[in-house]
Amino acid sequence: MGFAPPKYRSYSFQDYPRWPLWLQNVLANGELQLRVWTRGILAQGVDVVSWRSWRWDAVGQAGVLEFGCVWCGCGILEAGCNQSVWGPSDRAQSVGLGVLAMGAVSQSSTLDSSQCSAEINLVDLVTIFFAQFVQEATYTEVSKMTNDVLAVIKKPTDGEQPAGCLENQLSAFLEEICHEKEISEKYGLSDCCSRSGEERHSCLRAHKKAAPAIPPFQIPEPATSCKAYEEDRETFMNRCIYEISRRHPFLYAPTVLSLAAGYDKMIPLCCKTENAAECFQTKAASITKELKESSLLNQHVCAIKRTFEPLIFQAITVAKLSQKFPRANFTEIQKLVLDVAHIHQECCRGNVLECLQDGEKIMSYICSRQDALSSKIAECCKLPTLELGHCIIHAENDDKPEGLSPTLNRFLGDRDFNQFSLAERNIFLASFVHEYSRRHPELAVPVILRVAKGYQELMEKCVQSENTLECQDKGEEELQKYIQESQALAKRSCALFQKLGQYYLQNAFLVAYVKKAPQLTSAELMALTRKMATTAATCCQLSEDKQLACGEGAADLIIGQLCIRHEATPVNPGVGQCCNSSYANRRPCFSSLVMDETYVPPSFSADKFIFHKDLCQAQGVALQAMKQEFLINLVKQKPQITEEELEAVIADFSGLLEKCCQGQEQEVCFAEEVRAAHFHMQNLGVEFSAVKKEKQYSIEG
Repeated sequence: MGFAPPKYRSYSFQDYPRWPLWLQNVLANGELQLRVWTRGILAQGVDVVSWRSWRWDAVGQAGVLEFGCVWCGCGILEAGCNQSVWGPSDRAQSVGLGVLAMGAVSQSSTLDSSQCSAEINLVDLVTIFFAQFVQEATYTEVSKMTNDVLAVIKKPTDGEQPAGCLENQLSAFLEEICHEKEISEKYGLSDCCSRSGEERHSCLRAHKKAAPAIPPFQIPEPATSCKAYEEDRETFMNRCIYEISRRHPFLYAPTVLSLAAGYDKMIPLCCKTENAAECFQTKAASITKELKESSLLNQHVCAIKRTFEPLIFQAITVAKLSQKFPRANFTEIQKLVLDVAHIHQECCRGNVLECLQDGEKIMSYICSRQDALSSKIAECCKLPTLELGHCIIHAENDDKPEGLSPTLNRFLGDRDFNQFSLAERNIFLASFVHEYSRRHPELAVPVILRVAKGYQELMEKCVQSENTLECQDKGEEELQKYIQESQALAKRSCALFQKLGQYYLQNAFLVAYVKKAPQLTSAELMALTRKMATTAATCCQLSEDKQLACGEGAADLIIGQLCIRHEATPVNPGVGQCCNSSYANRRPCFSSLVMDETYVPPSFSADKFIFHKDLCQAQGVALQAMKQEFLINLVKQKPQITEEELEAVIADFSGLLEKCCQGQEQEVCFAEEVRAAHFHMQNLGVEFSAVKKEKQYSIEG
């Protein structure tokens, strides 16, 4: 006779006096669990933190004693501390959580389901893996590795999982790379292949290049594409997936497949039109834009996970999910946070199978919980699997639930924050982030985390006060300073943009960032500041209530790219400090960073300040780039240059251009002026007159 546990029952302390507080009997997954919680209610109906569990395994007829904790380790807003996690879940350990079980009944992962993907295409998926890990490999080489590894993967038989549910195949894929000696030696992977396990995996991941020496991806011209697509659509699309993946090694597998599906829809449609070339160009532009943006975003997320403790990413995810699903309670958000963190972990590791399958499962779960989560995703949930995830991610935030209080006054109440254990503080602060985020969809996530960090400091201060509640009331008003600082920067930047225009605003950013990071190349500095100026052009056109989230969100990504550059090749100590000390304070740190004090200017080189008649012939963007190159060289040569000196340089340089470019012998004029020392290093610069009038060279970035 099988084991038949009783239905849900609660046991009181009097019934079982040997237990410290209270006992709960939970029937889950065919097991009877007796779980003891060491604390009571902590905050907002959240049941707490550490537990001991005795589990009866009905199948194995054995009892197992388990120990665990919830949100163990570092404070949710802290970085740089060690943490320990106990519990039976390998997945929980991989994301730095014990058990996200905050209610009376423990919350199971939405990924525990055995449901499998019916639409999975293993050839395309494995192609993504090999193209991303061996970017220089030819299509023929990638196809051979793909076919070889699929041939050795065990095919399902009766009673076994279908192919779409294959798990733990990552090691087999890595082994295939190393098994092909010719490939591993040809592409410099022999050292990685001499290692094993996670060391081999980490080594191969480290070889990925975000900007490989491969021309940008373009669909072949229409005549060739239409013919190849019609003759063998499957091979054509697989080749397309290969080309995308090798150029974007950090792009998540579901996104690669989704973008490829966009091309799959575009090509037959355009091939039927009279002007196929125009159709290709128009429709491919939006896909290419999304490809670049998605690749940068995925790379940014993976860099955050590498740089900071797991709880930092969990805090980011709590904030984002709470803004998107403001009607969801904290328990529901926690369940999603656990699974979202796990999915990002596997996607960043390049585990294409689990990245895709678990992503599909969590999107399916979200659609099954529409009533509890969001009214904005109904149309998304009608879409095919590959389009579903993209739609939900980009769906607008749901409306705030009715009756939600506008503020979080006295959120702590009269409890003693200093008496909380480390784990209790973490869960309390996570609850605060959830409640604050759902009330403030207009704020960027880094701003919310700065507020939460300030709130933590406030709670620590108020316990020392004679009147704790009064201290909280005053302190919560002070938290507005984090929002006001960001609002002031947004207002100042938009005012400058309106007055100067995009080009001159970029020049102001250039002067500031050459001083902050003079080790960057001219191309890097121009690309960095161009993105900043473009952000101003985009965000400043929005209504005031949307400018803050737009600007701070874009700044987070732009600074993140600079930090990825620093991770690969260190720039300077100041940049390193801003990148690694605090995720929430990255942007304010860069804003307050004025100059790299360790920088020693190079010896003067006249070659950098020689001018030719092409300066007179250049127009538009080309002329602007030449002027910016001179500006960069000037500030690198003299980073302590004052505003007055820079204004003088601008005037002299403008005079030189006017004199030489209006004459007949332009080359002779430039040569004579230099030889006569009328234009030496201190008099070099670019036309910067509009910015000169504003006196804004040290503008914050």
